[in-house]
Amino acid sequence: MPGSNEHSRGRRVETEGPPPPSRQRQRPLTAQYNTVGHEGTNDNVGSRQQVFNQQNSNAPIINGVVYGNVIHNMQRLTLDGLKILYKHAATGAMHDSGERYPPPLCHPGTREVVVRRIISWYLDKSRRKKPIMWVYAPAGYGKTAVAGTVSEKLEELTTQLGFCPVGATFFFWRTSQERNSPARLIVTLAYQLVRSIPELQARIDGVINADPMIMKEAPEVQLKKLIIDPFKSLSNLQSIPKRLIIVDGIDECINSDHRESRLQEKKYAEDQEASQIRVLNLIHRLESHHLPLTFLILSRPEAWIKRHLESRQFSDVLEPLDLYKLGDHMNDVKLFVRTELSRIATHFQLEFGADEEWPGEDSLVRKSEGLILYASTVVRHIDDPYGDPPRLLRDILFHSSATRPDISDSSKPFASLYELYRQIMRSCPERNRPVMIEVLEDIVAFQKERTFMDEGFEENFRVLDGLSGRGEEGGLKALRPLHAVLRIGTHRSRNQGIDDIFIHSSFGEFLKSSHISKEFTVDRNKGEERMLSNVIKCMASVTMDTFGEELEDTAVEFALQNWCNFWHKTESGLFQKSHTTHLNLIKKILDLDLMACILHTYFNPGRTWRPWDQSPMAHFFDDSKPSNFFVGSGVELRRHTGISSTIRKLRSHVQSSLDATYIHLVQTTNFTPPQPSAGAKFRIACHCATHLQEVTSQPNWEANKLVRALRNPGKAGTIFFEEVVKCLYDQKLPRRDEAARRELLLNIDEAIVKVGSKALLYCRDEFWFDSDDE
Repeated sequence: MPGSNEHSRGRRVETEGPPPPSRQRQRPLTAQYNTVGHEGTNDNVGSRQQVFNQQNSNAPIINGVVYGNVIHNMQRLTLDGLKILYKHAATGAMHDSGERYPPPLCHPGTREVVVRRIISWYLDKSRRKKPIMWVYAPAGYGKTAVAGTVSEKLEELTTQLGFCPVGATFFFWRTSQERNSPARLIVTLAYQLVRSIPELQARIDGVINADPMIMKEAPEVQLKKLIIDPFKSLSNLQSIPKRLIIVDGIDECINSDHRESRLQEKKYAEDQEASQIRVLNLIHRLESHHLPLTFLILSRPEAWIKRHLESRQFSDVLEPLDLYKLGDHMNDVKLFVRTELSRIATHFQLEFGADEEWPGEDSLVRKSEGLILYASTVVRHIDDPYGDPPRLLRDILFHSSATRPDISDSSKPFASLYELYRQIMRSCPERNRPVMIEVLEDIVAFQKERTFMDEGFEENFRVLDGLSGRGEEGGLKALRPLHAVLRIGTHRSRNQGIDDIFIHSSFGEFLKSSHISKEFTVDRNKGEERMLSNVIKCMASVTMDTFGEELEDTAVEFALQNWCNFWHKTESGLFQKSHTTHLNLIKKILDLDLMACILHTYFNPGRTWRPWDQSPMAHFFDDSKPSNFFVGSGVELRRHTGISSTIRKLRSHVQSSLDATYIHLVQTTNFTPPQPSAGAKFRIACHCATHLQEVTSQPNWEANKLVRALRNPGKAGTIFFEEVVKCLYDQKLPRRDEAARRELLLNIDEAIVKVGSKALLYCRDEFWFDSDDE
């Protein structure tokens, strides 16, 4: 262990530089620490204990034990469990949340059979009743509207029943980070159950005060501690009326946890299946404890969901309900169409009255085939303040093909819906269609994997327009004919982001399926290639001359925040399909001032780092060799003739740029940009440590410029020097070569002892102390 020291009571001992480490177990270095011994105890005179000062106390805290009369000066901080739950809940997933306002509801007079069936099931008190009901149907049959209507109608029974029957709701949604994984499900349900059953609050307060970190634990652990155990601790459990928990859109739960970055495409299907089965298992586990709860779950009948719910595990507790087979869907559509066309006739003051049937109204009902999504999409299309509603309806109904042999039976019952989508796309003038398709490709290319500095809807489009070289509002103008299927204009909600632009997920699926959308196919690969190429083009303007200044060009700012994530994503998609594209983009990377780009990415004055934020450079260091980032697996790429020299140049360019980046930071005493947060400094230092791991795997690494800079951090050292060394000492961080790490730390040990803070020297002591134990 580096360093040796003597101990004496109350005396501070200085060391003169570290001798080579020995295998003999020694106490940690105390050169910068106060030491104390205690008279009248069995402690050895030479024993060392760390001293902390205790505010408002007449004695210190020594090794965690309080000495002296401090009890009257200490106050116990009690956490409000309901507030903590609210802070960590996905509030947008609740039925009455502002994010979902106005919530989808069944049109008056429609879906009455299924709504009555569900409410009767809930109110049934017989022993034959099964505690879980699964309502399923294909996309577009109004499952979410049914869930919302059931919730509202049950809430209307509150006065009659003497309690609110709805205990909690959770509406999954694939494009919402809070609502597309199980991560916040249990906390959100617990929060609502406390509000519904106040007797639970004292129990949950106790749980959270005993273990505040419960908010970060797995949903399975949260389920037991935040719901099951508090319920079981109630003395009046048997007398509590059953509450209904509604969980809608289980097929919209697509991420296994709360990561901001999705898994690679090849793992995506596995991930969504696993997360959906996990939600079902959580519900089953909660039900198995026979608490005063019943469960209404709604989803598409995906094969894995259906198989799991039909398994023996659920057979005795589940009642399935096929929404597709229940009720008169054609009559529901007829009622909806009549009401909406009457409204439009009144609003537009059309020549025929509100109660008159429109030409083609019956045809619209027949063509819907009972799919209310079809009818509602047509209504949105013709409800155009700049158009002629009757003419738009005629175009939709009579200018489409009578039959579509190109659509296979497997696409039914959506054949009519897909033909409707094609008709809407054809309403865009031919000269504008290329731009329309390009904008849609921009949207889907890296859906939910972008970081915008300003989350406003128009601002997002302005950035994408600037990146693609379109004129002002070029993107939104190109999409205006698609207002029936996109949330733009009056159909846009207040807090909507650009990735929530599709009114229904079936339209996105239509666009990406070339055999269905035909000439309107949105090619994700084209979008990725164009987006990444434009991002690199923006990065070419970045130099060290502007480092520390707020960037005026929002497209450049966007490029710096997203280039790393974009490249990482294309490695498993676009680059696998087009090695030529991969090689061409690599050549563009060679022309970048990569050091300036990395520093601008780390330190963007327009961005405030929050503790939970992922670094925009995170994927660069996923591999133990960051110099391989741009090449990736690249097996096929390396087979190209003459490519090896380009790859060597690229790796050298990356490594020298990383060296220069971290040398700049190690030598910086005052940051020109706003001071980075502690979390940001830690992440950047971890990246540097990963880079050093690759450096030390190479011959003559001691001569590396960054290593030399760490040996000479200046007379007083720097904040970043401290952070990097702490990361190197951190035993929890994964290491490929432990021996190389020890050699590096020994190589820079003299600098650590010379300029290290007390905290850093303590880390040093602990590291070598633990290393000697192993």
